[in-house]
Amino acid sequence: MATSTSPRKAYTDQQGIERATKQQQESTLDKIEDKAPAVGHVMRMQERFAEQGGNQFAAGITYFSVLAIFPLSMLLFAGLGFFLNARPELMFEIQEQITANLEGDLGDMVNGVIESAIDQRGAVAGVGLLTTLWSGLNWMNHLRAGVTTMWGLDANEGGNFVMKKLRDLLGLIGLLVLLILAFGVTAIGVSGWTSQVMEYLGLGNFPGARGVVWLVGFLVSVLASFLVMVWIVMYMPRTKVPVKSGLKGALLGAIIFALIQQFAGLIIGSATGNPAGAIFGPIISLMVVLYLVWRVVLYVSAWTATTEESLKMQPADVPPPAVINVRAGAATSNANTAGKTLGVGAALGAVGAGIASLITRN
Repeated sequence: MATSTSPRKAYTDQQGIERATKQQQESTLDKIEDKAPAVGHVMRMQERFAEQGGNQFAAGITYFSVLAIFPLSMLLFAGLGFFLNARPELMFEIQEQITANLEGDLGDMVNGVIESAIDQRGAVAGVGLLTTLWSGLNWMNHLRAGVTTMWGLDANEGGNFVMKKLRDLLGLIGLLVLLILAFGVTAIGVSGWTSQVMEYLGLGNFPGARGVVWLVGFLVSVLASFLVMVWIVMYMPRTKVPVKSGLKGALLGAIIFALIQQFAGLIIGSATGNPAGAIFGPIISLMVVLYLVWRVVLYVSAWTATTEESLKMQPADVPPPAVINVRAGAATSNANTAGKTLGVGAALGAVGAGIASLITRN
């Protein structure tokens, strides 16, 4: 019977490589994975997240995200200033609406602020662009480092400084474009557009119409979040991500994000429902939501990195060097055995020499 060259499952590790040492007893994770692969995958994800410092990375990314929001807002207002300056008729209509809805000096003050923002749009855009490049690239660097670390890799290795910054800049631009697109798609989905279409088709009064409207809005939110998650899960890590695992991870993250959006009011209420939250409510709510978002991103990255497909693609760990410890008892026993063997050999040699001498004399 020919010898099989297939690796034996009892001897293989997570990368599918056969090792010389047999696992005498299966670990608890192995037993759970054999009975429930999905549960075992979740446990591998949690283990990877904890080992690689997922909580610390989520906090760091949240900090740099808050820093990047303010210069991005400056760029947004500068862009609106350029747009309104090119459309004076629209600017006039906006000022009329403000004057009609805000009585007295308040309306004049708001209009004055808008005019000042338009007049200083060039300076605001310049300062906003420079600060966005600094804070935004730091934000992308920490985000890429976090998702790369979830793959068990050193985020500082590979590529030179210039190439890393160019990739971070591309990641920042792509993420901002996708976020704007996602917010737009989500706004359409959660607005009254679905209800209006159903009423136009004569389907607005049937039982369960509100459930259909909610389901459509939820699916649109999942689609919008999926676009963002594909970019984060598959482009951000400084390694090659398997397409199948990356798409599954992005879909999982999109569903979680859509659920977070549904309960965003409760999350913000829990952050502001205390004396400190009443004073610093917006900042605290923003940081709580961002921290929750980046934890989800890192968990999804850890989930993607611990699929069977991803584990097989990761480089195998170098085994530790072998250490040979010779026990004193074993050394003494070997020495005694060698001494006895040498003594018996010498005695047999002497007897043989004597017999040979007698034969020679005769």
